[in-house]
Formats: sequence, structure tokens, C-alpha cells
Amino acid sequence: MLSISVQRWLIIPLVASAAVLAVPTAASAKPIQFFEERAEAFWEVPHACADGSTVPGTLLVSTTRAFSAPDTEDPTPTARLQFLAVCPGGFSFSWGAPAVPATITSNRRLKHLTANGTGVARDILGVSHPVTFDVAWQKAGPLERTVNAPGSITKERVQTADGVVTFDGTVLFDGPSNHPTRPAPFIRVDIEK
Repeated sequence: MLSISVQRWLIIPLVASAAVLAVPTAASAKPIQFFEERAEAFWEVPHACADGSTVPGTLLVSTTRAFSAPDTEDPTPTARLQFLAVCPGGFSFSWGAPAVPATITSNRRLKHLTANGTGVARDILGVSHPVTFDVAWQKAGPLERTVNAPGSITKERVQTADGVVTFDGTVLFDGPSNHPTRPAPFIRVDIEK
């Protein structure tokens, strides 16, 4: 049987070594190589057709912040705004602003995100229109985490969204996301290390 001093001499270094190996250091954590955060919400918006009828149109606001290492922030975050309404006889009216400069503030745990900006949309006939947006997303569900592959993670949370969108200086919509058939608002983050 080993004496107490010999046992201590053997056990203390073993425990210390195990503790060092079990606790990862900041230096061993892999840096983010790619990051993309997207928030999306749909609204149903009434549209007045040329024949005098009113039909429901679909409005989308989708924001994006993305960067690759060595950057740690997106210097030019953007939002995509789209609208589509189909009138009787199959005549449609649509416009899109694919890359509106945006100010985006978000929470790492996807609890909230705010985005606003001003840009130019082009309609189906090629006419330009000024657009603005100011939208806030708030958590409405649990955080879901998916490992896509080693080093690739997706985090997503269902949200509520409330906002104001103007088109040609007229308020197109002011209120909560309300589209009956489109997906619920969400925030999604994709990270690759």
C-alpha cells in the first residue's frame, strides 16, 4: 500500500492535468469563418387595381448581415423589400428593392432585431420609387439549433414582427406581420467555424 504522501504526489498532478485538459481555453476556440444573420417577415397589403377592385398583395421585408473572417461585422448590411399583387384577369403589379442599405441591431440569442433604411424600388414597368422601412422582430418561440456539419451551425427562432413601410411617400403598411399563408417571421443565423 502506498503512503499518504506518495498518494498525494501521484493524485494531485493527475487531477491537475485532467482539469487542464477538460477546460477549453479561449485560444483553442475556433474563430468564426463565416456569419450570416437573416430576419424575414411578410404582410398582406391591400392593392387597388386599375379596374377599381382591391386585391390582397404580399409584402416581404428580409434583412441580411453577413461577413467572412477576418471581418467581425458586416460593413454594408442590407434589406430586400418586395411586393406582388395579382389583379383580376391575371394582371400583376410588383416592385422590388433588392439591396436597400440598412441599419440593423440584433441580439446574439435571437431575442430581438431592429432594422430600418431608405432606398429605391423598381416596379414591373421599370419606374423607380422611394421606399423606407422600420421593422422590429421580437422572440415568440424557443431557440432552435441545428448542426449542419462539423463546424457549421444554424440557429433560428420564430418571431413576431411589427413595422412601417412606405412606398412613394405613402404608408403602405403600419402594424404587425399578418400574412395568412406565408411563413411566420423569423431570425436565422448561419455560422461556420
